[in-house]
Order: sequence, then structure tokens, then C-alpha cells
Amino acid sequence: MEKLEVSHNDTWEQFLDEFLDIFSGTGFLKHKIFICGSYIEENYANLKSLRDIINSNEKLLGFFENQFKKTYYENLVYKFDLVAKFSDEIFMVIEHDKGGHMVEMGIIIAIPEFLKKTKVFVLENAPITYMLISGGLLSPFFRKDENLFYFKNNNELKASVSSLSIDKIK
Repeated sequence: MEKLEVSHNDTWEQFLDEFLDIFSGTGFLKHKIFICGSYIEENYANLKSLRDIINSNEKLLGFFENQFKKTYYENLVYKFDLVAKFSDEIFMVIEHDKGGHMVEMGIIIAIPEFLKKTKVFVLENAPITYMLISGGLLSPFFRKDENLFYFKNNNELKASVSSLSIDKIK
């Protein structure tokens, strides 16, 4: 039987190049907030507004996984793991249950190191799975107003993120 060998050397080099572009020397020294959520157009606009709020503070750096454009569709779980490890916090925004951010939510719940630094923001009455409603978003994983926040509209979401971001610089 022929042995299949997979090399990620080029991918790794591309990832490192983008990593250095995104974080630069000073960016890596900031409080890094990994923003996760749906990247479909209308939801991504909300995520970008959160990044703008976070990045308006010179001590914070909000960023997305898809900023690693060259390697965005390669090694998704491993890349999420690496990015989550060097992040100081993870902000997960759930506006629906379709997409890769649901896989990321599973990884967050499964790895205590990630769970400890994650805050989840859930759109009230969002169409999400029973598994999240009756399990993943409950204790012992999440507690309302500690690391789980519900919002009715984008303004409430921005206010929550702004408040949490301000708390980081005190």
C-alpha cells in the first residue's frame, strides 16, 4: 500500500507571513480578542463593527480568522486551535446555527483553556439548535451575564462588547 504524505510547509509559511502582517510587533503586545461568528455578508458586517469598537482602543486588537486569507480554507481546525491559543479572549457571536462557527463553538466547549477565555453573545430568538439551547449554552459551560450575553439587535450587541472592552483597560 502506498503511503500518503501530506506536507503543510508552504501553508505554514504563508500563515506565518500573514500572522506577521496582522499582528506586527506592537499588535502582538496588545490584548488580543479573537472574534468568531458567521462570515455571511449581513452577519459579517456586525462582526466588523465589533472589531472597530475593540480596535478603537489602542490597548486592544480585535481580529478574525478569515484575515488569514491565503490559508483561510486550509487546516481549519488546526488553525482555529493555534489562533485561539495565542488570543487573550474569544468573542463568539451567534446569530444562527449554520456555518463553521458552530464547529468552533464545539471546540471551545471541549477545550477548557478556550472555554475559560470565551464570551458568547447570542441573538435572542435566533434559530439555533436544541443542542445549544439545552446544553452548550448552559452551565457548567456558560453563565448568563458572566460569559453569556443575549442581545436583541446590533446596537445592544455593540453596547455589550463596548462595555466589556472598556473593562479590559481599567
